[in-house]
Amino acid sequence: MIHIQIADFSDGGRIPNKYTCAASQASPSPAMTWSGAPANTQSYVLIMHDPDPVLGGSAVNDVLHWAIFDIPGDAKGLPEGVKNGDQADGAKQIKNLGGSTGYMGPCAPPGHGDHHYTFELYALNAKLGLPDTASRPELLEAMNGKVIAKGVYIGMFGQK
Repeated sequence: MIHIQIADFSDGGRIPNKYTCAASQASPSPAMTWSGAPANTQSYVLIMHDPDPVLGGSAVNDVLHWAIFDIPGDAKGLPEGVKNGDQADGAKQIKNLGGSTGYMGPCAPPGHGDHHYTFELYALNAKLGLPDTASRPELLEAMNGKVIAKGVYIGMFGQK
């Protein structure tokens, strides 16, 4: 199991406003580190999503806030404020709920209570080589059969 650490909030703790829409629609991603991935890790995928919304009465809502893939296998974390789009190390980001290729901070609607913002980090035995135009289902399908370890970290956020 991969151990994820985000210094600015504990696993299960409240995400500081700095990283949410309460501060800005262009809030930065939090810095994170990780350890415990297998030695044969070739790349990582990080998916941040909110499984709590109920939209249109659906039981299968899950809001994508961030997905970055083909993070190099020797990486030990991500810095604060990962820029939108392709990264210098070859990592790519797909479109989030807001339509941009990058981090979209937590933004639970006022009055909905705290939502569980879930950071899932996957270690893969290959790079995916997908374009940044890939959809979330295409990303997940490409990951099938390549996941060798996973870690989960949850941050809470809500607005009154």
